[in-house]
Amino acid sequence: MITFPYDDPIWNDATHAYGIGANVLLAELEKEWNEDAADYLFFSALLHQGTTYPASYLAIPHLLRLAENTPGEARLMITNLLGGLALAGQQPAHISCGGVSCASDNKWVRTPIGQAAATEFKNSLPQIGALSIEAFREDQSSYFASGLAAAEGEIDFAEWLTHGENGGFQCPTCNGEHEWWLLDTEMGIYRNNDIYGLGADWLDDYDKKTFENANSIAKPRTEPLEITGLKSRLGPLDPIIDALFQNYKSTLDDAAASQEPERSRSCSTQHPSKLARTGH
Repeated sequence: MITFPYDDPIWNDATHAYGIGANVLLAELEKEWNEDAADYLFFSALLHQGTTYPASYLAIPHLLRLAENTPGEARLMITNLLGGLALAGQQPAHISCGGVSCASDNKWVRTPIGQAAATEFKNSLPQIGALSIEAFREDQSSYFASGLAAAEGEIDFAEWLTHGENGGFQCPTCNGEHEWWLLDTEMGIYRNNDIYGLGADWLDDYDKKTFENANSIAKPRTEPLEITGLKSRLGPLDPIIDALFQNYKSTLDDAAASQEPERSRSCSTQHPSKLARTGH
């Protein structure tokens, strides 16, 4: 795997969400782990609300090495990031935010550094998958299941495990714009200006709820056969994760797909804290 040393001049052009210098922060973490510094670097700078940058992919070989040499909660945190990068790297880039990805339709991968990074990104996926399995067996988070799904190329399923299903509706009483999120058997409803969903109402039995003027509706989901292999690799599932698998359908109806809010792939997306990876 190609690893660019921390003192390589290439890092001067490897931007993250807030500029450059990811190499310096990574080097500091290797010398002495600091959770706050890692949280900033991982979930604000390198993976910013679903957006990734050149530094995100140059960092992967270093992150894999760091995961190998770092135990406990720190290792889980690194694996969480790597799973997020595995997912984002195979999706369209958030170009309007300065983001890049390793998807074939992204212009960045046609540059020399982008091409090299994309090759190494692909080569890293088996190791990210293995780390995700290990992490899931220690902490049954849907993010680790998502990391394995992304590493296996099951992008839609990884997205589902990360975010659930979401949509929007206009309240018929106040005419305000609201969002809803499905996770297992609960529906979270929050106002659009409630950016972190801290004031969300969580409703049980969402299939019994109806909303006037809704522009998206919940669709029944069934587990596709190709997902069973992922389940067997993860091992025993807790009830919540098992429900996410059971409620998943790999291919949405054309109508449902056309109604999926475009903002869900926007760099300005703010998901409810219950559903999102840590971020600022």
